[in-house]
Amino acid sequence: MRNKNPFEVFGLSPKIVKELDEEALYKLVKSVYRVLQLIYHPDRGGDPEKSLELNKAFELLNLEKNPESFKEYRKKYIARLSRKTLQSEIEELRTQNRRLKFYNELLKEKFWQYLETGFETIENFFSNNKIIKLKIFDIVSHINFSDIRSIKKQIYFKELILTKEFILKKRSYEKYFIKIQNYKFLGTIKREYIEPWVLLERDPKEEKFILKNYMNKETFIKECLVYLNPKLNINTYVFFYYPDDFQKVYLEGVIINTEEIKNIELSEILEMQTIKSSITTALAEKK
Repeated sequence: MRNKNPFEVFGLSPKIVKELDEEALYKLVKSVYRVLQLIYHPDRGGDPEKSLELNKAFELLNLEKNPESFKEYRKKYIARLSRKTLQSEIEELRTQNRRLKFYNELLKEKFWQYLETGFETIENFFSNNKIIKLKIFDIVSHINFSDIRSIKKQIYFKELILTKEFILKKRSYEKYFIKIQNYKFLGTIKREYIEPWVLLERDPKEEKFILKNYMNKETFIKECLVYLNPKLNINTYVFFYYPDDFQKVYLEGVIINTEEIKNIELSEILEMQTIKSSITTALAEKK
């Protein structure tokens, strides 16, 4: 690391370091760092020395924790441009383009495989039998129905209860939750990073513009995956998926509140669900 600029460790050229603003450059550094650690981290059978080098380089370029270091190394790295010939710059850009294509493909293959087996962070999150209740603003319903005056605002809000085994879900105006098995929390994305209404599927047969609450897997990989965070943060888009049919990624909405609830509260909710199911069954038998 003594003679090697940390940007070099991540394969970034002085040209791209100069052209990107600080925030965009830092996002790129983080994305490349994550991808490379999927290859080189010793827990995944990688090279411990290379993994350590990546960690040290990322510490020096951590804009959030060490902004002065980030700016200093960026300044020194950009200064190299004045010593390069036009031909070497062109060749470096070609190399950089090849690297970025490689990272993109790697992100699709390796990182998605990692997600399909489940984020370790998510597993740890539920390891102590935590039960989390989310209040969510359903942005898809709002886009689809906000121009209808007769629609009650309660339709735009819903509650989800997340457990390790299942998820409970209901609209704010509904009395009972629906129990959903094998529906998994995938992660969250900050609202400023994506515009989901551009990415979500829509039904071309519908006369009116109606968005679905999901996007296909490839779209999610290409446009959203690098921003995915396995934490339940407020004011973020929250995504789920069905492991048995992993071709769609579902957007539940924007998290506006989170709280941890106790087992006794969950038991009461489940008991109400049982009563509801019994009543429904009895009515069906009478018919």
